[in-house]
Amino acid sequence: MMENVQKNNHYVLVVIDEVDNSQPIRSFAQIFNELKRHGFPIFVLMTGLPDLIMDVQNENKLTFLLRSEKEVMTPLQNSNMALAYERVFHCNMALAQKMTQMVKGYSYGFQLLGYLAFGEMEKENGQFSLEKLSSVTDIYKMRLFDNAYNKIFSDLSEMDQKYLIAVLGNKRLKEVAQQLDVTPSYASQYRRRTIARHLVRPGSYGHVQYILPFFNEFIRATQDPDSIYFYGLE
Repeated sequence: MMENVQKNNHYVLVVIDEVDNSQPIRSFAQIFNELKRHGFPIFVLMTGLPDLIMDVQNENKLTFLLRSEKEVMTPLQNSNMALAYERVFHCNMALAQKMTQMVKGYSYGFQLLGYLAFGEMEKENGQFSLEKLSSVTDIYKMRLFDNAYNKIFSDLSEMDQKYLIAVLGNKRLKEVAQQLDVTPSYASQYRRRTIARHLVRPGSYGHVQYILPFFNEFIRATQDPDSIYFYGLE
């Protein structure tokens, strides 16, 4: 098939959304690499969370992806999100800004909260209020945890997981290292790794902050034996 495509001066573009380090993705990447080595006109466009993209490109035999061109998407702008919520839900700016604060620039969170809010608005003949926002908040958090955070967290190494737990409570690097029972220089390796995965952002004096909305609550839940998200890490 690819020979016919090449003969007719055509191209093949494969688009993969929400890429992860699964066996089908790894198999496709190996086939894609083989086709490119033979000079066939095939291209691939992948989108996904930074940490999952890193897992794929660091996989043995798939490191050729490290040479591929990458475009890191910046968080959504608060002003644009607030205006969009105000326009779609016909609410006041105060409510739109509160919704925006619940998203923290996370594109999936923006879509998810809008979807849940729209469902509530339909129940009330086109009206959306602060009371309705409160009614979808718990569902919003659980969908974030189930559809995104659980996957992100489970795919990390155990030490990466422990680092994310250790920084809970806005601890300094020295305190994090003490909790992990490692040297500060060793802990700083995992600080860099989680920054590269866009899970935390660096702050002052060795502090870091979680980037994703309500991620602190998810991390706290992983340590709660009564939570459905309990991991039991020590």
